[in-house]
Amino acid sequence: MAESLDTSNVSDQNAEDSEVVTLTLNDVLELEDELIQDAAAVLGASNDKTCSYNDGYLKRQALYSCLTCIPEARNDPEKGAGICLACSYHCHDGHELVELYTKRNFRCDCGNKKFNGAKCNLCSEKEDYNELNKYNQNFGGIYCICHRPYPDSEDPLPDEMIQCIICEDWYHSRHLGVEIPSGPFAEMICGSCVGKHEFLLHYDTVEVTVSEEKQCKKPETKSENVGAKFWPDISWRNDLCTCDDCLEMYKKENVSFLIDSEDPVHLYEEKGKAKTKEVVETHNRNFMNSLDRVQLVEAIAGYNDLKENLAEYLKKFAENKKVVKEDDIREFFDGMMARKKQKVSVPHFCH
Repeated sequence: MAESLDTSNVSDQNAEDSEVVTLTLNDVLELEDELIQDAAAVLGASNDKTCSYNDGYLKRQALYSCLTCIPEARNDPEKGAGICLACSYHCHDGHELVELYTKRNFRCDCGNKKFNGAKCNLCSEKEDYNELNKYNQNFGGIYCICHRPYPDSEDPLPDEMIQCIICEDWYHSRHLGVEIPSGPFAEMICGSCVGKHEFLLHYDTVEVTVSEEKQCKKPETKSENVGAKFWPDISWRNDLCTCDDCLEMYKKENVSFLIDSEDPVHLYEEKGKAKTKEVVETHNRNFMNSLDRVQLVEAIAGYNDLKENLAEYLKKFAENKKVVKEDDIREFFDGMMARKKQKVSVPHFCH
């Protein structure tokens, strides 16, 4: 999750008013980069122009819920519906959407019978329902065991939301009922899911040893600590036994995805980042290739000129940890435009 910004740089606008929190230039740049990376991770691997319905039940994709079309989803999760990224743009623009982050094994619902006659603009031929889709309270904009929205205007406590990799609901860290690891972790399974899938208790910090006499490598020792579990990386999945009996158990408990190497969220995120980077690089390359030699030289020179001047202009703000205001940026670009006019204007001479 994103780290909170350093808000130690505070200024008093009025002695009688509350303190106003300001951000330094470095704060803004770091936040911007963080937001870009987050967006690329979640949306980069999804198609923003074509409905994903015909791709079937995708292993993972970015999803949204539309409360404008299905307001009853607020109170009944089963009436909720999930729409893909493309449909959020082309069928539900301007609607009240709930960002669901990503969900696994889901097929786009846009335009099916859940939408009471409203059709999908991108893919009109769809089955009435997607029987294999699974819905939870998130589709109504509600999260955690506290059943509250996020962000929650009535919750004064800043808290990290952590997603369970089985039920895919999100939980406030303070509501998980266990101590959160001080170091980084890759995956979490909530206490409720651990209770439902007791085989996980056999893998609670227990080293897996393979016996030549037994096909099943599930540890015999079983933890009595039924609560949320954290793993520092995804390699713990490789320790799950894959004997015939265990495979049948995973299937019966609907958790076969745990042994799917493509299931972890972070792999989907890395794929999204890589795709976004490739698209940006291709766009930049195509743009540069469309220019003739003179235009190319001018474009490169203009970019370098802008970069050098902006860096020099902002340097004083960064060094002094001063806040960059809108007027400061406007002043810089006004100056750049004035310089550009001086360079391109045809000189006039008095005769």
